[in-house]
Amino acid sequence: MRAGLATLEVLERENLGPQARRLGMKFREQLQQALKQFEIVREVRGLGLLSGIEFRAPEKLVLRAFYETFHRIHPAMFGQVIVMRMFREKNILTQICGNNFMVLKAAPPLVVSQEQLNEFVQSIRDVVELADTSASFWTEALGLAKRAVNI
Repeated sequence: MRAGLATLEVLERENLGPQARRLGMKFREQLQQALKQFEIVREVRGLGLLSGIEFRAPEKLVLRAFYETFHRIHPAMFGQVIVMRMFREKNILTQICGNNFMVLKAAPPLVVSQEQLNEFVQSIRDVVELADTSASFWTEALGLAKRAVNI
């Protein structure tokens, strides 16, 4: 009980609730601005600092063929490749969620700085741009899928 009361005291003293609401709104605005040009991004949504980036199947024929192959192997394959690249290339741990495995969860801590949020926005933009423009994103992931199927 003491730990709970101490946590509530820190939340109030440091004004973390209202700060999370403000930073979260700005964070989602930045994400929307950075990702609006990419057809694979359906929506950015959230509450406070908990945000989600929902993806959708691409419309470009070449990318759609890759995506459909992924989806047939496993519906979460595309999202897991996004998570893998964010971690491997950007040192940012994220998680794919949602009933259809197409939402990337961004859940920074309440003490996150604006600079750290800016770094996340740039990082996810880089990874999404790669998925939108580069066959290497898809071919590497297909190699991963082949290895997974052969297990």
